Amino acid sequence: MKKLVIIFLFSLAPFLSQSQNFDKYENMKEVDAMVMTSKMFKMLAKVDLSDGDEDAQQYMRLIENLDQIKMFTSSNSTVRSQMETDVNSYLKSGSLEQLMRINENGKNIKFYSKPGRNDNYVKELFMYMEGEENGKPMSVILSITGEIDLSQLSKLTSDLKVPGAEELKKANKKS
Repeated sequence: MKKLVIIFLFSLAPFLSQSQNFDKYENMKEVDAMVMTSKMFKMLAKVDLSDGDEDAQQYMRLIENLDQIKMFTSSNSTVRSQMETDVNSYLKSGSLEQLMRINENGKNIKFYSKPGRNDNYVKELFMYMEGEENGKPMSVILSITGEIDLSQLSKLTSDLKVPGAEELKKANKKS
């Protein structure tokens, strides 16, 4: 029985470590980090808005179903290299599907998703960007988890000033 438990734990280890890959960036001084939790979204969803503002209502429906948003950016070459390694490792876990790749204006941006309840929803939207932002080399990791309505997502990423938000907006218009 002990062998079964040990084998089970070892088989789960890669999945558990994958989900934690990016948390280490939160406390690095070379990284700008932003983490919003479900508690923040629940608090925002309780904000009393005018019933007549349909955009605000749709926005609230989107954020109340989010679990977490994590964004890590760095221009430090060592950290950027580490980010690339961690992203590649995370993508090899096989749980994400590539949505699109964009290479323009000195940026290489890749979007991935984890399927949701239907084609209009995903459980995770993951973006990785390498390139230049305002003339500086920059890497960005963005992970949004929850029950994500893709039709409303570009509004959220634009409001958060996420690098790659414009490309995501273009992608939503194409689909």
